[in-house]
Amino acid sequence: MKEQLPITYDNFGRMKYHPDFHQRNGQPWTREEIQYVIDYYDYSGSEEMSLALERTITTVQTKVSTLRKRGLMPPADKKKWPKPPKK
Repeated sequence: MKEQLPITYDNFGRMKYHPDFHQRNGQPWTREEIQYVIDYYDYSGSEEMSLALERTITTVQTKVSTLRKRGLMPPADKKKWPKPPKK
């Protein structure tokens, strides 16, 4: 019987690499995956997208940052983010 590895998280609560969930991690990105990120990242976010693409959250966030810097993806909509409470 195959021993199951525990799921671990980093200090920010993001799931670390786990072979059962991140089977495509480390492989080159396909055009379809990049287009999927461009089209749906703002709707689903990094956690859901990482599971859909079988890559870690950090890998997805890095790809989004790269696409935005290259102008292939619009900047983040800061209007959606909650404002910090006033002191």
